[in-house]
Amino acid sequence: MPYLYFLFNCLIWGSSFIMMDRAATALGPLAISTIRLLGGALTLALYWAWKQPEVRIAKSDWKPIFLVAAISNAWPFTVLPFVLSRADEHGYFGMMPSLVPLVTIVASIPMLGIWPSLRQVVGVVGGLICLGGVVLDGSQRGIAPGVLALAVTVPITYALGNTYIKWKLSHMDPLPMTVLFLGIAGLLLLPLQLFPSLLAEAGLAGPAEPRDWPLAMVSMFVLAVFSTGLATLMFLQMLKYQGPLFAGMVTYVIPIVALAWGQYDSERLTTLQIAAIGGVLAMVALVQWRAAGTNQPQGEPLA
Repeated sequence: MPYLYFLFNCLIWGSSFIMMDRAATALGPLAISTIRLLGGALTLALYWAWKQPEVRIAKSDWKPIFLVAAISNAWPFTVLPFVLSRADEHGYFGMMPSLVPLVTIVASIPMLGIWPSLRQVVGVVGGLICLGGVVLDGSQRGIAPGVLALAVTVPITYALGNTYIKWKLSHMDPLPMTVLFLGIAGLLLLPLQLFPSLLAEAGLAGPAEPRDWPLAMVSMFVLAVFSTGLATLMFLQMLKYQGPLFAGMVTYVIPIVALAWGQYDSERLTTLQIAAIGGVLAMVALVQWRAAGTNQPQGEPLA
């Protein structure tokens, strides 16, 4: 079952970049993130109501839940459509999630007390060097430094959130936890829709002349139900039972799917881009050697 979840996440998350690109023809980055978060929460809430599991949430759990919702859901889900709107390079930005396992190793030191092996240290350092190539390729494409910096925060916040969940919330059932993460994140963003002038100034508003509404709505449906609701639930299932490193292995395939969609849209594919993403994936493979399928207890290294 973990491998089915793994395959589904790879395919649907890799395709989410082009879905965001299509939705942007009629909607702004903030609207895309808010709708997909609330839509994903609603999808899973209906499933939760159908299953009717008994869930009790301790008072001590609410603070971690809010932190993960804000930092690892509201922020990256808004940043992704924003950087795509600024550069229109969904194939390029689809490479960023490949850094999640490397950041996870660093985050696991203070949170889980897991110190990396020599092999993992080499992988992290090598990954950072390859990241320099990714950033250099972005600058050669004319992507602004600020946009590149924002894009890098996406894998960082994902990795921090994954590790924090394993640290503080591994006792919770993934279904209600996912509903709360997505719902709270969407509700945090919803009030911002009341300030259209501020959104326009920040580049978070919709296009001046919205178009292709049917395509945009279909894209939002896929983003909300599949890429956000079901994919996040399956990811948290893997995170809970297999650990943050195994769950982060979806980043092997996400860049490949995103780059394939980029080629479908005739995006530029450079030698530096191929070398940089190849180097990052090689470093991810190095640090996760023999991690797949290993169900380690909390606090024990997976590699």
